[in-house]
Amino acid sequence: MLEKLKRLRADHLKIQHNLTFYPYQEEISDQILKALIDNLRITAGATEEDVKKLKQVEIAIELSRQAGKTYAVGHTCEFILTFLPIMFNRPIKIGIFAAQIDQAKISYGIMRNSLRKAKATLLTVSSEQEQYIKEEENAKKLVMPDGSSAAVAPINLVSQIEGLTLDLIIIDEAQVAKDKIVKHSIWPMGKVTNAPRVYIGKAGTEINHFYRLSQQNNTIKVYFNDVVPQRRKVYEQTKDPMHLIYEQSVKSDIEEQGIDADEIQREYFGKWQIGTGQFTTQEELDLLYDERSCAYRNEKDYCFAGIDVAKHPDSTVVTMMRWNQERGKKEILNWLELRGENYQDQFDIIKHFLDQYNVVALGIDSTGVGDPITDMFVTRTKFQDENSGLYAIKFTAVSKDNMYRNLKLSIKGLLTTLPKQDKKHGEKFRQQMLDLQQEFNGQLLRVKHPDSADAHDDYPDSWALAEWAYAKWKENQVGIATVTVTEGKEREVTRDDSGKVLDYWPSN
Repeated sequence: MLEKLKRLRADHLKIQHNLTFYPYQEEISDQILKALIDNLRITAGATEEDVKKLKQVEIAIELSRQAGKTYAVGHTCEFILTFLPIMFNRPIKIGIFAAQIDQAKISYGIMRNSLRKAKATLLTVSSEQEQYIKEEENAKKLVMPDGSSAAVAPINLVSQIEGLTLDLIIIDEAQVAKDKIVKHSIWPMGKVTNAPRVYIGKAGTEINHFYRLSQQNNTIKVYFNDVVPQRRKVYEQTKDPMHLIYEQSVKSDIEEQGIDADEIQREYFGKWQIGTGQFTTQEELDLLYDERSCAYRNEKDYCFAGIDVAKHPDSTVVTMMRWNQERGKKEILNWLELRGENYQDQFDIIKHFLDQYNVVALGIDSTGVGDPITDMFVTRTKFQDENSGLYAIKFTAVSKDNMYRNLKLSIKGLLTTLPKQDKKHGEKFRQQMLDLQQEFNGQLLRVKHPDSADAHDDYPDSWALAEWAYAKWKENQVGIATVTVTEGKEREVTRDDSGKVLDYWPSN
C-alpha cells in the first residue's frame, strides 16, 4: 500500500501543485505516511490481541534550517486529508502544534491553500457539506466535507483546543517544545486512536523529549551536507538555478560568521549545544555496543563493580564489569538500580547482586550518603581496604577529574564494550551518558548532568567508579608482578661485639 501511495503522492504533487519533493523531503513524508497507515490498519477492527500488541510510534526528524520541512509536512498533510479518508472510509484528524502559533501556521497555511485547490478540482461538495464546513472551520481549524480536519495551536496555549481526538500529532519546532505541556495536554489527544507522534525541528540548546528521541539511531537527520548534494543533483537535471540558492545563501552565512559559530553548527550541522559540551557522543557510544545480552551471573572471570550511592530523587546504581582475557577488553555485564530503600536494605540487595559475580575489586562513592554503605562493606564483607579490593572514593574536584579522564580513555580507546541496549537499564544508561556535560575548571575536567529536573548522572558515576576500581586493581597487580629477586653477591653478615647477628635477613 505504501508504495502505491508514494506514487500517487508524487503524481498528485506534480499535477495539482507542480511540485516535486527532494529525496530528503520524500523520506520525511514517507515516514509520516507509513506511521499513520500502519496505525490505521491495525486499529481498524482490532481484536483484543491486536490491541495488546499496539506500540506508540514516535518519529524524530531533524532538518537543517530553511531546508523545506514545512513544505514536506504541509503537503504531506494535504495529501493525507485528500486521499486517506476515502481509502479507510473514515475521517482523519490531524493536529499541528508549535511553540509559537506563527510557526505552526506556516505548515497549516500550505496545507489549507493546497486543500482548497485540490477541493476545487478533486472533490464535489454538496450545499449541506459546505454549510457544515462554514460552521466548523475557523482560523485555527480546517474542515473537509467528509469530517476530516486539521487543527493548529501554539503549545503554550494548547488548552484552547483540548478535547480533540487526533489520528496524527505533529510537533513543529520541537527543539523548543515544553515537555510538561506536550505530555499533559497534547499526548492525551491521541490516546483513543494510538495516534503517531511526529517531532520535527533542528538541533537546539535544551533537554526535552525531542532531544532524547534525537539521540536514538532511528532518528532522521538531514543537515547542510545532506541537503546540498540533493539540491545540486536536481539542478544538474533541470538546469534551474533556484535549486542552488540554498547552498549559496548558507555558505555566505558561514563565511560571515565562521563555520564553528554556535548558530551555524547548531542550525545547519546538527550540533546540539546543551550546557557547555557533551562528555561523549552518540557516535562514540555506538561503537562500544556488542551483540551480547546482559549477564546475570559470572563466577569465573575477574569482575569489577562501581557503586554510586544516592538518595531520592537520584538512584543508587551498581555497574558490573568484567575483564575478558580472550578479547583483551573490559565488558559491562549488568546494572542494578535501587530507589527508595533505606541503606540497610540497599546494602543487603547490593551484596546479593555482587555475590552472583567473581568481584575482585569495587569502587564506591563514599561521599556523604555513601559513608554508611561503605562502612557496612568494611564490617560485613571481605572488602576491607584497598589491599582487599575496596576503593572508597570521596567525590572531590580532583577525584572526579581522575575518574572521568580514566573513563574517557576507555570510551575513546574502545577499551570497554556494552551489552545490547535493553529497556530496563540500557535506555537510562545511554540517555544519562549522552546528557552528561563537561567543562574545564583550570586544568581539572568537570563532569556533571545538565541543569534539568529529569537529568541524572547515576549510571555514568557508577561506570566511572567501576573503571576506576579496575584501573587501581590492575595497578596493584602490576606492582606486585614487577617485584623480582635478582642474583648477586651474598650480603656480608654484620655482628656485634658479642657475635649477635645485626640487620640481616635470609635470602629465602
